[in-house]
Amino acid sequence: MRGERYQNLIATLLIVLALATLPLVVNLSGLWWLWAPLLASLATLAAVFLREVDVPVGGRSPAEVREALAAVLGASAMVRAPHEDSVTARLNALAAVRFRTRVADQGTVLSYQVWMTRAGWALLAALVLSVVGSLVAMVTGLVLVRRGSKFVKSVGNSLAQKLQAVSPEPTRDEVHGLLVGGLSTTLRMAREAYEAQRKAYTDSLLTTAIAAFTAWTALLVGLFVALNGFNLLTGRWEVPIAAATGMALVFGILFLVSLRRRYVPRLARYREWTERLADSMGVQLARAPPESGRPNTFELLVSASEQVPDWLDAQRRAGLSGDPKTAFVILLLTLFTGSFLMNGFAQLLFGGISSVGIAYLAIAAFLVGLAAWIYLRWKREEEVRLNRSRAAWDAHLKALHARMDRFLEEM
Repeated sequence: MRGERYQNLIATLLIVLALATLPLVVNLSGLWWLWAPLLASLATLAAVFLREVDVPVGGRSPAEVREALAAVLGASAMVRAPHEDSVTARLNALAAVRFRTRVADQGTVLSYQVWMTRAGWALLAALVLSVVGSLVAMVTGLVLVRRGSKFVKSVGNSLAQKLQAVSPEPTRDEVHGLLVGGLSTTLRMAREAYEAQRKAYTDSLLTTAIAAFTAWTALLVGLFVALNGFNLLTGRWEVPIAAATGMALVFGILFLVSLRRRYVPRLARYREWTERLADSMGVQLARAPPESGRPNTFELLVSASEQVPDWLDAQRRAGLSGDPKTAFVILLLTLFTGSFLMNGFAQLLFGGISSVGIAYLAIAAFLVGLAAWIYLRWKREEEVRLNRSRAAWDAHLKALHARMDRFLEEM
């Protein structure tokens, strides 16, 4: 979904809450009425307050949108944020709405996010920490978000009227339309490449941390058994702990350095191209002359066309990191598969009911097949999408070249 800047954080929080539910169900199932509302409240509040929604405003420059937004909100209801593209409008003593303008592939986009004031966060924290007030905190958050959405809807209607009254949306000639269309396409591809690689980098860091902890545990147990046998009561833990910690830190640092050398230069390059294309897009939307010493839009597009294969390949290399929803589904299937496998082998190896163990293993095999089918289907669809993007860009660049040639001939 467009406008979701915090998809990874939301997904991570939901995964953590889902994993926290398992031991609670096993050990405290009788107290579900106490912990279930708490987990539901945390999940709901994270989902609604970390969500940022995009509102396209057409072919306007960011400066025009900010000026019109300032006029609609009024100076008394608006507080400028440290960044000039961000504006905060206070709803009441508990909540506010953050507006942000930026250049996206569909033009200038005004996004909003309902946020709490300090008093609001203090109230929600007190309700959640009290446990019994978690449902009240969830309802309060939903009511404030709904009120913020209604406020944004009224602001959006007034903003559209203000923009139309101040300056009607300019008509585009053919060349200008092709330039804006080319910038839109390349900006989208550059941003998708950056986001995919950034998520892949985050996933690699998380995987490295999990692998380091697993290696530390294995080394600790192995060294203790090698030095002390299975004597857990009188065995010495000092040497195994020091050795396992040292080796895990060394290998973890080496992996982190390797990941930084692999991802950081690539991310910097993609971010630089994204900023260059977004700046040029803003110039075209404002119909302002380019600054001296900077390449014109056509030269920038020709240079960007050389980067398109790398951007598409970056999305391909990111794999499931570029699609958090599919990755989350496969992760859940993997967790359930591991659980059924362990229970199945336990039934077969430790004198349990063999038919139950076989049923567990059959369910695990079915889940493995389902996960493989989902992944292969996603892989095919992703390949088709990338090939379609490449073909669309080649066609657009060819049309732009042809129109520029006709323009030079006419001159």
